[in-house]
Amino acid sequence: MHDPPDSETPALADFIGTRDSFLVIRDPQLAKTGSQARAQLRSLPFLAEFGLDRVSHPEIYDNGLRLVEYELFPNEDLRENGVDGVEFPLVHYVSQEMLTGELRDEDSTFDDQDVIRRLLRKRPEGLPYVLVTDTSTPKMPRHTKKPGKSFIDEFECTVTDYKGLLKRYIQYNLDSDLPLSTTQNLFFHQISAHHKQEGLEAGSIPVLFDYTQIPAESPAWAPLYYLIREDVDRVLEDYSERIREALRSWTERGPTQKVANSMLDMLERVEFEEDRLDSYRYRHQEDI
Repeated sequence: MHDPPDSETPALADFIGTRDSFLVIRDPQLAKTGSQARAQLRSLPFLAEFGLDRVSHPEIYDNGLRLVEYELFPNEDLRENGVDGVEFPLVHYVSQEMLTGELRDEDSTFDDQDVIRRLLRKRPEGLPYVLVTDTSTPKMPRHTKKPGKSFIDEFECTVTDYKGLLKRYIQYNLDSDLPLSTTQNLFFHQISAHHKQEGLEAGSIPVLFDYTQIPAESPAWAPLYYLIREDVDRVLEDYSERIREALRSWTERGPTQKVANSMLDMLERVEFEEDRLDSYRYRHQEDI
């Protein structure tokens, strides 16, 4: 038996305006692959606002930094070991190339057609399954034989666009100074809205991470704690590059190096110790 979704958490389906629990969200950012790919997980902070914290995505997206907490079921494990251990509600990141097997690396071929079919069969009625992909007509050629048809023609589902959802959410919930052309990651807009309310400059991503100026309650502190917890025993020689790479799955473009440098400056100032970070954050910030 599965518990129903928390009634105190607003349902994503209600926000979208549908009764369907199988939801397909188009985010073209998932089409980006290779060493320059970035921001494939930019929609996750938005989805987490609706209590969706069980996630499947390729391990290549997991660069060692999570801007929101979630339980991960890697796509690779689902292909190799099956879907019996997966729990719902579930958010599933799969690009069209990963669906069809066109995306390959030196270790494996990404082919998630069978995985998605099994998840759709396994999903308890009424519990959300959110497929985030880069097209509004995802195709599974091995299963959907009719030319021009996508697999959403076979299942009762709602297809929507991520940018439109985020724009509406920010319009009604946040007073952010960041334009959507800068980022479609809700986490950065939440920081911007918080800083703006405190009377601080909040119109660019680098300024959001000026730890000498931001308030103690800013969400921008959270990534530092995550980095300390995850990496304190294995600090790499080029830690600035390490953090920049960690930001890659969350940030579309632009000043990731500046943000990485700000994070590294603060981590070095507190010697990668959580207690010292607490001290700086709360005592030093009283003077701001």
